[in-house]
This record gives sequence, C-alpha cells and structure tokens, in this order.
Amino acid sequence: MILHRSLLLLSLVVASAAFSDTHRTRRAPSFSSASASSISSTSTQLSAKPRKSWTQRERSTILSRTGEYFTLDRFSGKVEFGSSSNIRTNLDNSSLGSITKWLSNDRAIAMSIWDEKLITEVEPQVYRLKLMTLMFVTIQLAPHVDVRMWTEGTNTDETATTFKLESVAFDPNIQILPGVGVSADSLGILIDVVGELYPSKDGRAVEGKIGFVTKGELPPPMRLLPEQALKGSLSTINRTITKFAMDSFQQGARTKYRQFLQEEQKRG
Repeated sequence: MILHRSLLLLSLVVASAAFSDTHRTRRAPSFSSASASSISSTSTQLSAKPRKSWTQRERSTILSRTGEYFTLDRFSGKVEFGSSSNIRTNLDNSSLGSITKWLSNDRAIAMSIWDEKLITEVEPQVYRLKLMTLMFVTIQLAPHVDVRMWTEGTNTDETATTFKLESVAFDPNIQILPGVGVSADSLGILIDVVGELYPSKDGRAVEGKIGFVTKGELPPPMRLLPEQALKGSLSTINRTITKFAMDSFQQGARTKYRQFLQEEQKRG
C-alpha cells in the first residue's frame, strides 16, 4: 500500500479476511492472490459509490488516531477497524524549497506511492488505485479505490505546503462461490482513507500521516467469536500490511524524488 500498493491495500486485505470468514474456526485469517478463472461463479459486483465530500472533522478524526483502531457492535454485526501511522521519509540532497516544489505536483506524488501499472488518472486530481486479485475462502475481490490527491499551500510559507489525499469512491468487485449463504451486498464493505504529506522543518524529509478505516457487517456466525479472537487476527494483518505500505512508499518516494532532482538539474 496507501500507499508499490499503498493506502488501500491496507484495508482491502483486512476487509476480505474479516467479512468472508463465514465457515472458518477461530484461526487467524489468511489470504492469497488468485486469478479470476479460479472461481466458477457469476461475478456479483458492487458499483463504485461516490462518497460525500470530506469535512475537516472527518479527516481529523482518523488522522488524530495513533496505531490500530477497532470497534464492534455484536447485535448489528457492524464492525470498524483500521490503522493510522506517522510517516517520515528522508530524501537525499533535499531542501525545503525542492520538497515543496515536488509536493506541488499531485501526479508525481501519486506515482510515487503506487505501482504505475496499477494507477489511472480518471479525472483531474482523482486517481484509481487498483489492487491485486485477492482470494479468501469463498470470496474473491478484485478491488479498486478512487482517491483525490491535491496540494494546499501558501506563497509565503513553504512549510505550510501540504499534499493531501482522501478516498472518494470504492468498488470491492466481489465474486462469491455458489452455495454460499452470503451476498455481496450484505457485506456492506466500505473503505475510508485519508492522508497528508508535507516538508519537514529541516528540509531533509517528507513527513505526514496516513489513516484508513474499513467498515462492514459481520455474517452472524462471526458475531459469536470472542472479540479478542477477531481483534487479534485483524491486528496481525494491520501490522503486516501497514509495514508493507510504509516500506513501499519510502522506496517509491526516494526514487521519484531523485528523478525529480535530475529533471530540475537538466532544466538548469
């Protein structure tokens, strides 16, 4: 993930594990990649549903958290879980001015946090991030999420320049095997992702925070599992995917920033 596959691999892998575990015991969820041909069922797809515009309060709620987040309503089966993490990536030969200029190009930053083969600009400042096909027990997902990315700043204060992102639409693209008593619609999967990046005060790094929340409804059999069993399984996945996403961003950011500096030098 975030985000090669940043922000949203974070939640989709977790979602596939949490919402499709209808026929399993209390063992921790696992997942594997699979091709569409491995499932013989007819695809049941959910349309990408536009999300309302984010308010600052909504963004702050997610970004103000530290570490993992989990809530469960056993009666309704509604569950929310996710993670918020701080980011600091040191950049070679950087300065406050050069990082600020780099962050002002939303497309360049988008390409630094995601595999370029899996990202498409669907409209100005909105990028569709595709994920690998995921298979978990009886459910296959080939999801994508649309993320708005833009830069805010002032002409007088370089440290006030901030690159922001937020999810605006999500399609889990669910396929369910025949004979399974769960419909795609009943899972109610929704992902929210927000983040921000800005130059460090010393001009040597890019800093910020990224957070995600996945929401859905657990099938009745899973509502009977002890909360610690559910929380423990999700915690393991959260930590694994968060580390993967952070490592991917750091590598991509350093590479793209180095290319940016080389292009700036050529321009003279």
